[in-house]
Amino acid sequence: MKIKQLLALFCFLLFALSGFAQTKEAKRAEFEWEKIIPLVTKKAEVENYFGKPSKGHTDTSIFDTNSGKIFVYYRGLEVSERMPDKCNISRDTVITLGIDLTKAIPIEELGWELDKFNKTLRNDGVYVYAYMENGIGIYLSVFNGQDGKQLVSSIGYQPSYLNIKNKCIMK
Repeated sequence: MKIKQLLALFCFLLFALSGFAQTKEAKRAEFEWEKIIPLVTKKAEVENYFGKPSKGHTDTSIFDTNSGKIFVYYRGLEVSERMPDKCNISRDTVITLGIDLTKAIPIEELGWELDKFNKTLRNDGVYVYAYMENGIGIYLSVFNGQDGKQLVSSIGYQPSYLNIKNKCIMK
């Protein structure tokens, strides 16, 4: 009888601790657009996540989601200084993406470590938070709400120049 009680107590503690560990790991919110990784994700994967774009061309897709409009830019046919023509990535590879949020959200709800971001003030009173992680630049457009809270209106992701250079053969 005691063995069954000890076993039940052990199982209960194991489940309780695993739930605590999962909660501890989930320190920040996960967002639908975070599945898209510049220089890695392909157009077919993006459309698998979000369906057919509401608008788009060969080089761009726009998706209407619950969070807002997601603008995805692919390597496409255009050649620019940022994306030389001799790259080892296919033309349907995501280069950058931007999210215009339907409703501005308090910056704290992103759950990101904001002390890692550089913060600058633009002339129009909007703050830009910028941070580079694993070769991907993350940019936030933030304004002060009426209650004094900082609200995020848009988010952008783009690869660093070094990350692009590593994938391309420069002329």
